[in-house]
Amino acid sequence: MKVFSMLQRIYYKDLEPEAELIIKKDLKLYNCMLHKAFKICFDRAYKDVTYSEKDQRMIKSFYGTSDYFPLSAIYEAKALVKSLKCLEKENQDMIKTRLKKINKKIKTKENQLKKALKEKEKLINRSKKKKYTEEDYLYEVQVLDPNIKRLKSIIRNLKFRRNRNKFKLKRKMPSVCFGGKKNLKNGDLETFRYRIQRINEMKNCIS
Repeated sequence: MKVFSMLQRIYYKDLEPEAELIIKKDLKLYNCMLHKAFKICFDRAYKDVTYSEKDQRMIKSFYGTSDYFPLSAIYEAKALVKSLKCLEKENQDMIKTRLKKINKKIKTKENQLKKALKEKEKLINRSKKKKYTEEDYLYEVQVLDPNIKRLKSIIRNLKFRRNRNKFKLKRKMPSVCFGGKKNLKNGDLETFRYRIQRINEMKNCIS
């Protein structure tokens, strides 16, 4: 049995200048539609915004195109919002697990700090009763005081981490960026997703 295979990617350098311009123009238009469709789906899912018109009709009338691009953008935007919700739930579960571990560590370190402070108090009482020896002094200065300082620092950092995770847990609206920082700085948000595009998605644009 013979198997037919072909390269599924097309590079701009392999195209004629006119075909390259057509593809880039359509890609920019599609990505603008995708951003618009995602905003509509996102507002409906997280901000309880209602629209009088259908998504397809709104995007179609706004950009003045046929149904192919708006429908594709809407389906992709809905899939992005759905995956965003799943990711948000996973992140919340992960943060809750992390908070349990942090609280457990804080409790352990606070108990250790209480014991260290009790030892410190005993040494102070020994000093008041003039039973304070050189060994007691060395133990207090070289072991006990640094340990107390270290435990206080650990507890302070753990509490800061706990507050930061609590803030993340309260933040219900996730953030989305279409592209990385490099593309964002260069202002190339329209074409970054399709620098190398599959032929079967672009054959209608070339014809």
